Amino acid sequence: MKIFFDTNVYIAEAILGGAAARMLDATRRASWRRYCCRAVLNEVGRVLVEKLGFSCRFAVLTQSRILRNSILAEPGASRHTVPRDPDDSPILAAAVAAGADYLVSNDPHLLALDPYQGMRIISMDAYYRLLVDEGLLSEA
Repeated sequence: MKIFFDTNVYIAEAILGGAAARMLDATRRASWRRYCCRAVLNEVGRVLVEKLGFSCRFAVLTQSRILRNSILAEPGASRHTVPRDPDDSPILAAAVAAGADYLVSNDPHLLALDPYQGMRIISMDAYYRLLVDEGLLSEA
């Protein structure tokens, strides 16, 4: 299984832990492939520092952890766009380039595109339920 996590998953994991951390860990334990792109890494750093007030060091450590546990997918020039939020287009394009089975995001502009070119775009809650249904997580 190939999973592409959007920025909001990594932000939730970095600052809250909890369900987001359990999802990422369960994905790793299942040996499902996790994908990421530079757009997500850059957005994680920007959100942590500029919007949430965390240190640059914390942002860099978070980005490094994401890179260690993910395969970097870069789409190059792409026709894949998110009409209602063009800033999300690189994330959609990278998920398609990775051949992801699931793009996990709580972004309503991305969720509105589900399904997209054979890829499911699902919320963090739906992905959590998928992991529970697969026996990879217990309901907590």
